Amino acid sequence: MRSWLMLAPIVLTMLFAVTACSPDEEAVEPVKWPFIETTEKLSLNGKSFDAYIATTELHRRRALNGLAIKDGQAIAYLYPDLKDPVELKFNNMPDPVDLVFVNADGKAIKVENVPAFSQSNFPHSYAAKGARVVLQLRQGVAKELSISAGSDVKTEPNLLDQSKQAGDVFAQMFFLRNQQPEDAPEDAPSVQLRVLEKPEDVAQLMKDRDDLKEGQGVIVPLSNAYHEFWLKGVKGKVCACYLERAGQFRTTVISAIYEGIEANGGSDLDEPVYYSPGEATHLAIWKGADFFTKHEIETRSPVTVAGVDVMSSEEVVYTDLEIKFGDARLEAQLARTEEERKAALLEAQTLKEGKAIVLAWDDPSFVDVNAPAGVSLWYVSNSGGKYSIGEKFNDVAGGPVGAKATSRFVLAVPKGFAAQGELNFPYALQDLKPGTTPLVFYNAKAKDVVTDRWPGKANNFKARVHMELALTETEQRRGLMYRTSLRKDHGMLFVYKQEEDEMNYWMKNCKMNMSIAFCDEKGVIVKIHQVMKAPDPATPDYELERYESGGPAKYAIELDEKWFEQNKVAVGDRIFIPPKLMNYE
Repeated sequence: MRSWLMLAPIVLTMLFAVTACSPDEEAVEPVKWPFIETTEKLSLNGKSFDAYIATTELHRRRALNGLAIKDGQAIAYLYPDLKDPVELKFNNMPDPVDLVFVNADGKAIKVENVPAFSQSNFPHSYAAKGARVVLQLRQGVAKELSISAGSDVKTEPNLLDQSKQAGDVFAQMFFLRNQQPEDAPEDAPSVQLRVLEKPEDVAQLMKDRDDLKEGQGVIVPLSNAYHEFWLKGVKGKVCACYLERAGQFRTTVISAIYEGIEANGGSDLDEPVYYSPGEATHLAIWKGADFFTKHEIETRSPVTVAGVDVMSSEEVVYTDLEIKFGDARLEAQLARTEEERKAALLEAQTLKEGKAIVLAWDDPSFVDVNAPAGVSLWYVSNSGGKYSIGEKFNDVAGGPVGAKATSRFVLAVPKGFAAQGELNFPYALQDLKPGTTPLVFYNAKAKDVVTDRWPGKANNFKARVHMELALTETEQRRGLMYRTSLRKDHGMLFVYKQEEDEMNYWMKNCKMNMSIAFCDEKGVIVKIHQVMKAPDPATPDYELERYESGGPAKYAIELDEKWFEQNKVAVGDRIFIPPKLMNYE
């Protein structure tokens, strides 16, 4: 179920003109900055209306979900010339209305009807490419005025002229420093942010948004959950912050600050990942290098996004991906584990028309395909963040495919598929993080331990590794049984719901020697066994050697034998794992 989220909006206050108490006193003028709606006369195809004209994203969103219109009233949403379609999303509607989308030539693109809340389930979204003005009228008014798709729409004053000065689709976030949240933030530092709710938009984040200027970016609602982001594919330096609610009045405050960060342009396995320290309500990212320093903004400072109510963003679903080659479209699902890829390759022998499977690995160097006969495999290339099709293997004879991968992805397509046109590779896949979890080891006495990110280019840690997770009892019982090898700096992290007084492990059904470290709930290593020997398969359970933690522990880390010795990681050193796992219950 989708849940409401309100980003501490500034109170919308109407100061009505009051009658003077004496002839010497004047009426108080309505306050207009910048949260008040006022109406003006509007002539639409010769008929007069009292209209609220919304020219900024603040006022457009306020009008969408805060204003009801009566007979003789209208709302006009004005937009600049946008690359993307204009979209109106209604979370409720007191009475049914008509929506008229008007293009730059004054022609109605289409007319939509929005039902009342009592007649339908919400939210409802309506969109049209090329719209500059959208008129919201009482139901039936468009027909009365003979407005339909293709007809002329004339307004006085000329709303199309006014739309040239309309604001872009940005909300404005104000940083209040030590002010009270209810204070008017006229002088507060602010940034302009696009609200991202659709999964593909969230996955895109700041990629390919070359039109954004310094101080402009995006904001993502997070449903009050632990979160993480990276900057893969994002150009230039950005500032970012996580937000959470705090205090008696649930004020929205900054929980984490990142300044002047950027993508490292390397392997996805080495790309820094940034974590919310707790359960965050929103993530905001914008172009810039030193916004927080310049404006002396610190964590726990209150913020507000003026008048914007947003719903939680939708999760990316990897069973319903869309891959396009020009006008050709494939519905695809993702296979990212070894078991999933093996099953997908068998399924690929009989793929139906219009279907595809995306095989994904954590790194291009891991791509290894042993294909059954009859499948068609297209290797996805990645050069400078531009995705295209490299080598094609149609109707293979079976066996290992010896192509050199330049990305983490291989497409299994239907037999005979011969797409024309440029590959449109979804952002949901471009943004796919490796399936392993990062873990970093720090010296016991390190003063600059990073606890809110996966370090990229840094030298303040001893080592970093990539962990498969064992969280459930089934996963923990199986562990690394039957494995014959591990990739370099890869292993398994066992996470328990609470610290246990004593842990002990054995090597039943293990085929290779390993090492293990036990850590307490604070992430401090309490015991290391440099070698856990793979037993003879005939060894009875009662003779299997036990490897104990020697004290309270919450985490166990298994890696290649003598890994800890070789990387000079010792008892007393600390680990960093994502906060969600540090607080796993």
